[in-house]
Amino acid sequence: RDRGGGVAVKTRAPDGKTQSDLEIKPSVEFKGNWRVLLHRDEWITFDYCEFYLIQIVPTLTRKKAHQIAMEAHMTGTATVIVTFKKLARYYSLNLQTAGFTSSITPDRQ
Repeated sequence: RDRGGGVAVKTRAPDGKTQSDLEIKPSVEFKGNWRVLLHRDEWITFDYCEFYLIQIVPTLTRKKAHQIAMEAHMTGTATVIVTFKKLARYYSLNLQTAGFTSSITPDRQ
C-alpha cells in the first residue's frame, strides 16, 4: 500500500520564473512504525525466550512474552513490539545477541 510519501520540488527556470509542474521524489526511508519480529528457533526453550524477552523489552509482561514465544513456535514468526525504527533496531540486535533470530519490518497497517 502506498502511503503517498514523497517530496514535492518546485523548480525555477534559468530566467528566474517558477515552473508550474512539480517533480515528485520518492521518500528515501519509511518513517512510520516498525515491527520487531521473532522467528522460530527449535533449540530455544520457552523459559529462556520469556526471560530474555522481558529483559530486552521491559514493557512486556511474562504473560505477553509467553504468548509471543508460543506464536513464534506455532506460526514461525511473531511480532514482539511495534515502535519507531531506532528502538526496533535496538531490540532486534539485542535479541540476536541473546541467540534469537530476529528482524524488523515496516508496520504497514
